Amino acid sequence: RLLDSINRPKKLINRAIELGLAGIAITDHEALCSHMEINMYQKEIQAEYPNFKIALGNEIYLVASRENGQRYFHFILIAKNKQGHSALKELSSRAWMNSYWDRGLERVPTLYNEVEEIMQKYPNSLIATTACLGGELSSNTLDLINAERIDDKKSAEIAHNNIVNFLLWGKKVFGDDFYIECAPACSRDQKVVNQRL
Repeated sequence: RLLDSINRPKKLINRAIELGLAGIAITDHEALCSHMEINMYQKEIQAEYPNFKIALGNEIYLVASRENGQRYFHFILIAKNKQGHSALKELSSRAWMNSYWDRGLERVPTLYNEVEEIMQKYPNSLIATTACLGGELSSNTLDLINAERIDDKKSAEIAHNNIVNFLLWGKKVFGDDFYIECAPACSRDQKVVNQRL
């Protein structure tokens, strides 16, 4: 597996407290393995920081089907409650049970229809965000910007339609718990995407 981050949960939590944040959400890439450590640490710091909130989440790979050669879009899910955590566990288990190899990596995507099914089973239990540049919204927004820059009307229309369809899906499935993420960063791509979002 690729190592996407070297941050440790306790250090992230301590840094958030040091910065004066009211809380933090921990979202590993298609893994819930830090949740036990986080829950135990939250109990340790509860007396000293009773109002500090720690949310448990998962940054899934969201796709329409399990096939090789596709883009594996990032998508963040955060549990609102115990039902939400059960939803995360079910989605993660399905992803891992259906994993496969593509381009030298074990892929563990979650399907759109699986998210819809779980949200029907556990309504109002998850918060969803569109994620970073690896997410479907930001990726298509960057595609749209680049197509407009070279006056490629056909590619711009495809990217625009992908954006509209994705946003409509997110609102339908998550309602008011669906958020657009503008990730702070210094890269040119992230800056232009944030401005457009």
